[in-house]
Amino acid sequence: MRSEVNVLLALAALATGCADRPAGAAEDGAPGTKENVAMEQGPRSGDRDGVRDLPSSFGRSFATLDEYLEHLQRYAGPVDQPWYRQIRPGLYEYVTTIRPAPEPQTFTREELMRKYGFAR
Repeated sequence: MRSEVNVLLALAALATGCADRPAGAAEDGAPGTKENVAMEQGPRSGDRDGVRDLPSSFGRSFATLDEYLEHLQRYAGPVDQPWYRQIRPGLYEYVTTIRPAPEPQTFTREELMRKYGFAR
């Protein structure tokens, strides 16, 4: 009897681990929320020949700094990761949810391009 229970528990654990999505996952087409951020699917621009291994890039690469900054605002910011807000043309503010808030940090476009390895 005991071995039958162990076998059933092992099969249940195996079936759970083989599921194609976690329990409680949203159905396809469900809108993104703060708890369930919908990531874009399909071909992504810059994946072949862009800058790789950037912070909060989620495995993507980016051909331009603008693509990377937009990605950070759309996908990193909503999950409490840092991003950059443009405060005027060519000047960006580092945005973070760290509390107490640190002194504001600003970067020029050229500084960000150098920091993250963008040539253009």
